[in-house]
Amino acid sequence: MVEVREAAQLARRTPETIRRWVWSGRIHATRAGNRLLVPKEAVVALGGPQATEAPGARLSLRDWADRVRAGRTGKRGATAADLVVGDRAGR
Repeated sequence: MVEVREAAQLARRTPETIRRWVWSGRIHATRAGNRLLVPKEAVVALGGPQATEAPGARLSLRDWADRVRAGRTGKRGATAADLVVGDRAGR
């Protein structure tokens, strides 16, 4: 179990994003006093591929688009990423 700030660093997201994941039910959390603790494995899994990359690594737009296409199954509604990828593919 890790605190929200450490989880944010692991997932390369903001602490607010981690809190939103908890509030939305995407990730389970427990309270220890006034601290919110989340499972490290769940954070890394939700953080996606960028969570395991070197901190200085950068994705090109093409690599990002490829990852978005690979990760979308069409089971959910269109996300902002789906709209951007669709727009770029149509150009």
